[in-house]
Amino acid sequence: MTKLTKTKAFWATCLLSLLLFLAVCWSAAFRDSSPYWVESVGYFLLTWLCLDGFSKKVPDLNPWMIGLAAILGQLIIQIPVRCLDFYGSIGSLMIVVSCIIAILLAVICFKDRRPYSFVLAYVVMTLINTCVAHMWEEYVLGLLH
Repeated sequence: MTKLTKTKAFWATCLLSLLLFLAVCWSAAFRDSSPYWVESVGYFLLTWLCLDGFSKKVPDLNPWMIGLAAILGQLIIQIPVRCLDFYGSIGSLMIVVSCIIAILLAVICFKDRRPYSFVLAYVVMTLINTCVAHMWEEYVLGLLH
C-alpha cells in the first residue's frame, strides 16, 4: 500500500471537490437560495471531512493547503466557462463566492475547534446564503434588464 503524502492529499481533495461540483451544479438552476445552501454546505462538509481524514494520515498537513485544493477543484471547470460567457454566468457568480467562503470557514473551524467558531461560521453562511443571495439576485436582474 502506498503512503499518503501531502501532494496526494492535495490532489485527492481537488478531485473530490471537482466531483462534488459536478454532483451539485444542477442546483444553480433554481432562483432562490437553494443553490447557495446546497453548494456551500457541501463544500464546508467536504473540506472538513478531507481535513479530518487526511490530517490523521499525513503528519504536518497544512489545513490551508487542503482548503486551496477544495477551491481549485471547484473552480477548475468554472473558470473557462466564465471566461467564454461571463454575462451568461454572472447570475451564479455569488454561489462561487459563497462556496469559497464556506471552504475557508471550514478550515478555520477545523483549526480552532471551539463551539463559537462553528456558531460564527453558521451565522456568516446564513447571512451570505440568504441576505447576500437576495441582494445579488436583485442586482443581476437590474443589470441584465
